[in-house]
Amino acid sequence: MSSNPFVNDVTAGLKPYPMEELSRIKAGLVKESKPVYDFGTGDPRIPTWSPVREALVKSLPEISQYPSVKGIEKLAVAHAGYLKRRFNLATGNDLAVIPSQGSKEAIFNIALCLVGRAGGKKHMIYPDPGYPVYRSSTLYAGGIPWPVRVSESSGWLLEPWELPDHVQQNAAAIWINHPHNPTGATAPLDYWKRVIDWCHKTDTILLSDDCYVDIYDTALDGQLAGKFPGGAFPPVETDPRPLNPLQLTTDRVLSFMSLSKRSGLTGYRAGMVAGDPRIIKPFLNARANFGVGSPDFIQHAAAVAWADDEHVVERRRIFSRRLATFGPLLKELGMIKAIPSTTFYLWAKIPPRFGDDDVKFVLDLARIGVIASPSQWLSEGIRGYVRFALVPEDAPMQQAMNLLREYLK
Repeated sequence: MSSNPFVNDVTAGLKPYPMEELSRIKAGLVKESKPVYDFGTGDPRIPTWSPVREALVKSLPEISQYPSVKGIEKLAVAHAGYLKRRFNLATGNDLAVIPSQGSKEAIFNIALCLVGRAGGKKHMIYPDPGYPVYRSSTLYAGGIPWPVRVSESSGWLLEPWELPDHVQQNAAAIWINHPHNPTGATAPLDYWKRVIDWCHKTDTILLSDDCYVDIYDTALDGQLAGKFPGGAFPPVETDPRPLNPLQLTTDRVLSFMSLSKRSGLTGYRAGMVAGDPRIIKPFLNARANFGVGSPDFIQHAAAVAWADDEHVVERRRIFSRRLATFGPLLKELGMIKAIPSTTFYLWAKIPPRFGDDDVKFVLDLARIGVIASPSQWLSEGIRGYVRFALVPEDAPMQQAMNLLREYLK
């Protein structure tokens, strides 16, 4: 029986969303007039590209009307253009695309459509550590969450072929997240091929969380500069940038992409889902019942963002600089072995003398004004790690580095 008779067991059993606790700690520090260096929530404070803001304002209507979950034509054209430029993908009979309100709502709602498919498949497989919504969405859909602990020894790769037979046979879908939050790990081509082959053999839907696919070291752009003129596209075998599984097949594959990290539009809630039309079309029908149509003025702004790559290059430069600034300190302190080439996260091991209580470590660190995320809040019981999201600007980051160095040494 539920501990709260007014809501169901899933709702009653939910823990507070981890980032909300970080907000509470930060508010307490501000109230005490203490300087705060927030590496907790992955929401970088970089000014929104001005053409996006201008498009939103110009698109505000005199009369407000219900938006369509299908999206406006301008946004569909922008989606198609981005997929072609970035992944050499063409929308059409084999590839369907629909807009979403960022990644979170689509990630949550897809479970409602997949749990129970194919005669009752109910397991939803996902990496641990990973995005908390993989688990919560499964529970709300009446599915069976199946977290898979990933580790540094395996390159932070989820290997579903190692799972128990009954899980493989009963898998409705599997979440793969590369570049990976929180570790920044990427997946090589051979791995993607093997996962896709496994999905086809077991009739499992591959759900690729590609929120960070455009956040990578600017040096990778340099490796491609001038090599593919005239609209030519690098083969997946030699492309150094993060891959998307849709580049290999659309069969049983969905890719969830967002402007939150690519363009910094976290508050706009704009993204898209692309992939197998056999899944996208019924998903779109279901979404009409979910009430997730984005306002048209948001869609106009999103179209401008998807259609441009230069503002994204500038964001990559900022994140690359921050990784090159903060990463060496954590290497010096023995907390990381290598600096990742993707995302803007550093997944660091707590020094042994502090034990493995990452929550205590983070709370103690917060007392000097440095906010980070403990691994127990980003996983299902992983201890001894801390995630630094490289959100602060350069000067505050340097100040925080000095505090961290003093605290740990």
